[in-house]
Amino acid sequence: MMKRVFAPWALAVLLHAAPAHAATDKTPEIPVLIAESIDPRGNPLPTPPIIAAVVNLLAEETGLNLVIRGYPWRRAQVMAGQGEGLLYGAASTPERLRVFQFTKPVYDANQWLVSSAQAPLIFHRWEDLQDKVISIGVGGKYGPEFEARREKLFRIEQDAASTENRLKMLSTHRVDAVLLDSFRNPSQLSASLNCRFPGDHWVVSEKSVGFEPLLIAVPKSAKLGKLLPVLNNAITRLHRNGNMQKAVDSVANISGC
Repeated sequence: MMKRVFAPWALAVLLHAAPAHAATDKTPEIPVLIAESIDPRGNPLPTPPIIAAVVNLLAEETGLNLVIRGYPWRRAQVMAGQGEGLLYGAASTPERLRVFQFTKPVYDANQWLVSSAQAPLIFHRWEDLQDKVISIGVGGKYGPEFEARREKLFRIEQDAASTENRLKMLSTHRVDAVLLDSFRNPSQLSASLNCRFPGDHWVVSEKSVGFEPLLIAVPKSAKLGKLLPVLNNAITRLHRNGNMQKAVDSVANISGC
């Protein structure tokens, strides 16, 4: 069967396709576990464009049959820890290092505070978050400075599963801000959120609360552990030839509406 090759400029057409098929359909599937995207009624949403673009690019570069599978984030972490797949977008923590190896950085992601224009949250320094309530993703872990201050300087809310429900909590003043990871800059993220969720006007802080590279966690199991050098070599090549940055740029201004 002929291998399907996707030029970097054509990655946008892949954005809503979860499977990232590589060399042949007979190649064993390697699940790439991600945090599922759902609407407020619990219905699945398309794979986020950046994930589809990056995983498809890695599949083509490595020849691996990478297949995106969405689950609740905590379940995805447990499954990956049991060697059932790679874990996309997991931060490296001492606990995870016991069971995972981590790839080289795939791309850079900032952690942005989003608030409602009705009550904008201005963030310049950590003291600006004194006694605030911040909504984070269920089971989310962030940078060391944020983690050192959570439940001390500010409180955390992590009950809402969907971004839409988290933003609704902003409009009803149940939280002061929503924390979102994004490869986009503040103006791009603001445009995307206001297009996708027009019930309010969303404001993104100009300063991020943290910065972390996007990593893929590879279980230390014999079956998947051997994939780490394959992935790392591919990531190195894709950064060197500029194709990874082209993939990220190709979706940065796509609103998702």
